[in-house]
Amino acid sequence: MLNPKEYFNRHLEQDLIAVLDASSALEVTEFRLFELAFQDWYGRKADQTIMEKYFAAYMFANRVPGWVRHFSRKILKLQTQGELDPKAFGVWYRLPSARMMLIAKIYTASLLILFLISLVLIYSLPQKLLAVFEQCYFPPCY
Repeated sequence: MLNPKEYFNRHLEQDLIAVLDASSALEVTEFRLFELAFQDWYGRKADQTIMEKYFAAYMFANRVPGWVRHFSRKILKLQTQGELDPKAFGVWYRLPSARMMLIAKIYTASLLILFLISLVLIYSLPQKLLAVFEQCYFPPCY
């Protein structure tokens, strides 16, 4: 039996799977992976028109350039060895700002307070309001 990853990737070519896995390992988009591969292979940043041409061929015709194939395999090899450092390839992860952290804390606290208030209100409902549910209104008991 196939595991989920093999099941969904069974119709893809190995080069495409390598690109997808490498971009996942670096936690970047496929387009960013193409940019990193170009820079790794040629030693300079790519012009956007060049990148769009190669990426369009990848997206619409499933053509993976050799330098992207090489870079993807290199990333996957480093990942299996446990030596993958995204910073070595120029991938930096941005931390959330202090403002966003404050908003997240306020949001979480307000949800918790609303949940607790709703529990107290439900618990303190008088029995007269809930008396409607003590009778049977459906056949055969009406």
